[in-house]
Amino acid sequence: MVHLFQHKILNGAFGDPALYISLFGKSYSYLVDLGDIFRLSNKQVLNIKSIFVTHTHMDHFYGFDRVIRTFLGKNKRLSVFGPKNIIKNVHGKLQGYTWNLVENYNTNFTVEVFEIYNTKMKRAIFKCKKKFKKETLKDITLSKGIILKNDDHTVKGIVLDHKTPCISYVFEERFHINILKKNMKNLNLESGKWLTTLKNYIYENQLEKTLEVDGKKFKVQYLKDNITKITEGEKLAYITDIQFSKKNVSKIKKNFNEITFLYIEAPFLNSERKRAKERYHLTARQAGYIAKILKAKHFFPFHVSPLHTGEYHVIKKEIKAEFQRYPSLCEEKK
Repeated sequence: MVHLFQHKILNGAFGDPALYISLFGKSYSYLVDLGDIFRLSNKQVLNIKSIFVTHTHMDHFYGFDRVIRTFLGKNKRLSVFGPKNIIKNVHGKLQGYTWNLVENYNTNFTVEVFEIYNTKMKRAIFKCKKKFKKETLKDITLSKGIILKNDDHTVKGIVLDHKTPCISYVFEERFHINILKKNMKNLNLESGKWLTTLKNYIYENQLEKTLEVDGKKFKVQYLKDNITKITEGEKLAYITDIQFSKKNVSKIKKNFNEITFLYIEAPFLNSERKRAKERYHLTARQAGYIAKILKAKHFFPFHVSPLHTGEYHVIKKEIKAEFQRYPSLCEEKK
């Protein structure tokens, strides 16, 4: 099965946080967090449609300068999602440069910023030809934490606590459309771009549409019934820089469930839980507990402290051990 979300952590378990997500069959990508992004080519950067920032500590945000540099001079529109003050932070980045010649550009690079709260998003837009002057837009009311909605997937942004608001994200496929190659062969159909069109029609519930394939016309409903199989969609979650607190865990339980792929920070070992609490981070065991309550099928610990270089196997061992422990972490949930 080909997954909708093609994802890769850019800097490994110990480097600055940055997750690149390509979407199968789409012409755009997503980026979660903006640490060091030197591993991305300019083409990959230009493919980014939306950036999802957890918070603006330097190791999560300084890569934004590379994005600005790459997009400048292009007719591109970039969306940036983030926590309280992300509008001010983006504005500050943009105003750190001199824009006295941009009115002569033939292009108009635009940045739209979405500031996430529990029940709403504040918005502002910055246009290159206006020297990135801030223009405030109307707020958006949120339902169930959904900050972005497409035909085939949604994105949730949940406000958690890192002694500053920090957003965790969930990318959720509505349902998955599997193409049955054997059935296609029986109908003498060859693969092609028409399959993407078919999937789009199914997601849009336009089953009465007619699709021409290899000179033959088919109803979308017929193709759906005969060459596809609909299965449950996948969910990708990204959780980092949070304290293991009752409030945080409660919000995670409420908003995340049955995650297919979980990227979760694990900076410290269980023996360092006091230090982790002071720094508003998770231990590996606490990350394992969260992975367990979310019924994560696959998990990827990252943002590991450099102090544990060479001990990644120990971090993973503590996470895995939590899956077998019951009751678990009762004494640490206060």
